[in-house]
Amino acid sequence: MKRALVIMGGFALMGGLSACEPGGPRYDYVDARTQAQRADACVAQFEPNGTAPQVMTYDSQSKTEVHMNQDGKLVTVTAQNKPDSTSLGMEGKVGGSRPVSCTDATVARGRTDIPKDYPKKSDGWWWKK
Repeated sequence: MKRALVIMGGFALMGGLSACEPGGPRYDYVDARTQAQRADACVAQFEPNGTAPQVMTYDSQSKTEVHMNQDGKLVTVTAQNKPDSTSLGMEGKVGGSRPVSCTDATVARGRTDIPKDYPKKSDGWWWKK
């Protein structure tokens, strides 16, 4: 009987450990932005403010515009398709590790679904119905 309990306890422990995720717990984020807002935010991360790109291409068939900028070894590339509200952005250093990137499907970290004028607990919202 003791051996059966130890074996069952071992299986329970293995089952519990297999549910752990590497890198910590997983959080589901709610991104209340529109598709166009997410695409614009991705491009804005990598586009310098108010300056023209050093290299620009445009494909009239797909209506995709690509910008590239270089500052020393730092290279930024953005691509956007306004009619589809899609985008891609990335920045990396030549000889560096992985580039930082985003797409229009990238979810913003933090909560974007709570309005700024959300009532606080101190306002008494928790007891009013």
